[in-house]
Amino acid sequence: MNDYPNTAPTKRPGLRMTPGLLSGAMAVLVLMVFTIVFLATRQPPPAPVITQVSARTSRPTEKATEPGTPPPASPTEQPSTSEPVPTGEAKFTKEVDPCKLVGEDLRVKLVLFPKETKIYKEECEWGTLPRFGAGIPDNMYHKLKVYTKVFTGGVAEAHEQFVARRGEAALIPKGYTKPDPIVGDDSFVTGWTLPGDTGKGPTTAVVGVRVSNAVIEVTYDRRVTEDPEGRLTRGAMEVAKAVADKLSSGAG
Repeated sequence: MNDYPNTAPTKRPGLRMTPGLLSGAMAVLVLMVFTIVFLATRQPPPAPVITQVSARTSRPTEKATEPGTPPPASPTEQPSTSEPVPTGEAKFTKEVDPCKLVGEDLRVKLVLFPKETKIYKEECEWGTLPRFGAGIPDNMYHKLKVYTKVFTGGVAEAHEQFVARRGEAALIPKGYTKPDPIVGDDSFVTGWTLPGDTGKGPTTAVVGVRVSNAVIEVTYDRRVTEDPEGRLTRGAMEVAKAVADKLSSGAG
């Protein structure tokens, strides 16, 4: 009798390829092939459409003009806004003192107790001076300033300076207007009120004038927040005309 057990290895059953496993493997293989083909043949997405924008207006550019419509003018073709430079012989050859061009009656009429001040040779100013320490209401304070300069370079140089001063007036909100009738050879009128919460202004009127090769500028203001009746403008115009007339007569 054999006392040793049978030690031969037991034979395990192998993996059997059933029809179900075979069909599942085929399905996975087909899916992988389909995915590879799809990725290889896929078209890239279209690029986004960019609307052309004008750098000047930040809006889409407009369509082309209709046939027969002239194109817009280029900056160099725009109509010129410059004015012709005046010519002619200069009338004035020497400097003038603006303080002597405004008569006392006119100074007293426009400025209460006028005190004369001259800091620059081309300017003269008259301001209200309280008399004997008496109190004066704020709205009674006036200031009149006259600038007069003769340009030895001639009429063209005076015109250039006049246009520069008028250009400064064009920058304020109200701009400027031309008086009717014109004072001198050319003139403009402007005005403004200083902003603030003081309730005192002042409100200012300015008249600029060119007479041949001389430029005149009259500034007239008052400590008020408005000038509805235009008294300041009329006062400045009166002084500008008086100075232009006196300058033309050879006085000063």
